[in-house]
Amino acid sequence: MSTYTTPKKSDVQSMLGMLYEGLEVEEASPIDPAANNETIVGIFVDDDDKPVTACICDYPFAGYAGSALTKIPKAGADEQVASGEFSQMILGNLYEVMNICSRLFMNSNTPHLRLGKTYRYSELPPEMAELLPAAANQAGFEVEVDGYGKGVLSFHAT
Repeated sequence: MSTYTTPKKSDVQSMLGMLYEGLEVEEASPIDPAANNETIVGIFVDDDDKPVTACICDYPFAGYAGSALTKIPKAGADEQVASGEFSQMILGNLYEVMNICSRLFMNSNTPHLRLGKTYRYSELPPEMAELLPAAANQAGFEVEVDGYGKGVLSFHAT
């Protein structure tokens, strides 16, 4: 049985909707980073700094969510999504979005966790990469950031 929860569509809509006006969320297949390594992975750790859950997003979600948070123009976001080369500002903004997503893994019955670090999948340490396919609970969502575009965000809980 999983220790941590994965969110429902309404949870993601509500939490991310506080950050972005006009946000649209639909259910989607969870991301398999081994099949699509153009992803960024947020690793969440427990109070002992042990990796326990992960959020994975594709490059479109990273670029659009990261850009929209501080109103980086869409054209700049599109260029960075296409190249996979993200500015420190976009990556910093994405870190904050993933940090907020930590709440989506917890409820009154789960242990505390926090965002440890984000990685490109290709740079993920092997012991953390092993966590992803072992996740007992997985949920994926296609998220459209109004005025920017669509990307996929998935939650992988142990």
